[in-house]
Amino acid sequence: MGVHGLATYLREHTRILSKNVKFTSDSEDLVPVVVDGWSFIYQLYQDSKLPWVYGGENPDFARVISQVVEAWTRLRLKIYFVFDGACPDIKIPTVITRLSQSHVQPALLFFRTSSTSRTTSRFLHETRILPPLSYSACIYTLEKLAENNEALEIHYADEEGDPYSVELAGRVGGYVVGNDSDFVILNAPGYQGYIPLDDMVWESAELQQSLLVDDGPGDDFQTVSKPKSKKKHVVPFGRGILPPGDATDLRLSCTVYHPDALASQLNLPVTLLPLLGALVGNDFTHQSDSDRRSFQSLFFDKRLTVVQRIENAAAAMRSVLSPTTPRKKNKHQVGSVMDLIDRTVNLLLSRLFTPLGSGEVDSIVEKVVTAALQYAINKPEGDSPLWPTGICALHEPDVCAFLPLMSRRVVEESHGVDGETPALIQSAVLREHYIQAYRNGIFSPKLMDVLNTATSWPRLFLETPDLETVSRSITRHLRMWIYSILDDSLGLPLPEEEPYQTESVTETRSQEAEEDEDEDELIDVVESDSEEERTDFLAPLKGELKRLHVSDDDATETDGPLSVVSQRSNRIGTPKVTEYVRRGTRIAAEVVQVTPLHDLLSSISYTVPEDSVDAEEIISLVQKPIEERFTVFLRILESDLPSVRQISPEYLHPVLAIRWIARCLHQRELETGSREREKEKWTSHEAKCLFAAFASWTPSSTSESYAVVGNEFPPIHDRNVQLSAQVLTVLETVEHLTQTLMLTTLVPSVAHCFSGRLFHAFLSGSQALPDNSSEVEVMWRACQDDLLEAFREDRTRRKEKKTRKGQSAAVAVVPKKKQGGRSGGFAVLASLDE
Repeated sequence: MGVHGLATYLREHTRILSKNVKFTSDSEDLVPVVVDGWSFIYQLYQDSKLPWVYGGENPDFARVISQVVEAWTRLRLKIYFVFDGACPDIKIPTVITRLSQSHVQPALLFFRTSSTSRTTSRFLHETRILPPLSYSACIYTLEKLAENNEALEIHYADEEGDPYSVELAGRVGGYVVGNDSDFVILNAPGYQGYIPLDDMVWESAELQQSLLVDDGPGDDFQTVSKPKSKKKHVVPFGRGILPPGDATDLRLSCTVYHPDALASQLNLPVTLLPLLGALVGNDFTHQSDSDRRSFQSLFFDKRLTVVQRIENAAAAMRSVLSPTTPRKKNKHQVGSVMDLIDRTVNLLLSRLFTPLGSGEVDSIVEKVVTAALQYAINKPEGDSPLWPTGICALHEPDVCAFLPLMSRRVVEESHGVDGETPALIQSAVLREHYIQAYRNGIFSPKLMDVLNTATSWPRLFLETPDLETVSRSITRHLRMWIYSILDDSLGLPLPEEEPYQTESVTETRSQEAEEDEDEDELIDVVESDSEEERTDFLAPLKGELKRLHVSDDDATETDGPLSVVSQRSNRIGTPKVTEYVRRGTRIAAEVVQVTPLHDLLSSISYTVPEDSVDAEEIISLVQKPIEERFTVFLRILESDLPSVRQISPEYLHPVLAIRWIARCLHQRELETGSREREKEKWTSHEAKCLFAAFASWTPSSTSESYAVVGNEFPPIHDRNVQLSAQVLTVLETVEHLTQTLMLTTLVPSVAHCFSGRLFHAFLSGSQALPDNSSEVEVMWRACQDDLLEAFREDRTRRKEKKTRKGQSAAVAVVPKKKQGGRSGGFAVLASLDE
């Protein structure tokens, strides 16, 4: 993550580039700390050593999250968690590569390894995959903690989380904690520096003193070790983010890196560090499948290490900024930032024997510029407080990159509308609801990807690679509903070949072009090498950055009314969503066309009453009363039944998930008539195992249930792993559907309740199902209602029936053998057994 090789460079130059800070509980003032949310999730799941292969131990994960946050707040830290928003389109090739490396390949290796070898701790550690519901469990836990803790805030970034984190740290005058080297490239006024999670060490004067006490038998005792034995690596006390449980007087020692120190070490202006990151390579310079040739392979010799590449790129930039001879200074004055980038790129390409064409060089320069622009941060004017409006904590609406993602219907319907109509007022309320839902953590960033780039990224986990991925075979139909509802409420991006344009959009773009004609104005690059002056070399490219963040559809919003959202559309064309799903052993892009919502509603026998009083004012499904939305929700899942409606809200998710899985698998069997499809179906016992795993998570029964499991690890069977993959995928999709319809109050998330180990323990029989559990029986009755044939008969019951038949037949046959009068040694032995 971050700039290629920069983490290694920081480790090799730690003494020069870093300083040490310690956080103690006796600090007078609160110390602001911005925590990268995803780095925190990955690091904590690894440090806690929770088993991942069963699908996640979310109750335990929630417990360790609370431990860490409470320990940090006791050290007088003001904690700001920041989670990524929508993924920018420039980062999509990088995300595809990471998904293949972190999910597809480990899963393939898991299923191609013997059952004995894949259960070893080393194998599970090396093939670790983050469980899918970890994010939802973390968000739920943090939001609950923040309700009663003023020292904890949770933020959801407009788009990429790294610039948002550094900008927030600059506003509050704090540090950024994470595992991303981009935090040493990004900079903002007031930013105190980057603290790697790996370099955190818990210290305790009490425990350190106890280590000095000699408990040995005497002074003459001497430890003898074999001369050829390997020395064991001694891990310092408390390394990692998990606080020691047996210490009271704790301190947290951290290593801090600041962009100023890195720029000084490389002898570059700190404002040019983003350009260095783009030249060396970052998350935004990854090549797509159609363009395998990386320009970094053209810049650097393949024999150079990652550290040498950084030094080589920095040397090239210095030679362009400050030529060594006066003659070169007069001849090669750098006139603009684009001139600087162009000359640096050509200098790095000069090592090639065969020079590139001008078109290829221009393409490389364009990629470098685009990658460098991702580090740009808007500088506030004066002391800007947080939350200037309810839309964004950092930005005004006219410069916020988040607002246009929610405003496509605004652009479409505001054209030609005069005055505030009832539809306008309703539309403003609708968009405000979605914005607040996202800022409160009940509208997933996965849904923001659909609104931003018309892409969908279903989470991957362990699933049989020889079978069709669950996200395609079982949950795609539910996602089609999500796309249609979002398009009806907020509007989705249109394909590039079918752009939507209005006169105001064209006029705005022409005005922006006129304003940005002088973006290559001359700047004094040579004299800005002093550390006192902070000329922003990327400032002339800010106009281009604005174009990247604000699409053509969004340019008309500045002078228009607050918002307009309507199911009426002035667009030409139909939205399409690109789903990135597993196909065999790779990540493939599959384009699906968004179905109009009214067509989908008619398929579930739901129509809008024409004689409704407010039929003209209610212009979207999401604006309907919550009872109607809940009915639509149940009908989408084909579960609008009294038995389902009577279930307690915390058990709705597992019941609806199993019902949907059972229905889909049963339908697949009916379509093909294959025996293999019949084997895929769930049994009643397997469904009850899932219900028991959820029912066990209650304040009264949690401790008892987990005490039974203890440290035991149930066996890992391929069948159970596939069942877990189906449950996890459907649970997340149903949660997204709930958020899209704004039904989280009626259908709350249960991600924090799922224990994969308990589920596998019930499935494998290593732990017996609870006897006479009323919750399990209620869930099972609702699950089998109208779906009894969708479940396969249990094998154990079949065996019991066969055994009973065999026993009865044996009893009937034995007397006949005796009547036959056969005698002999074997007959005597047989009679003794009887």
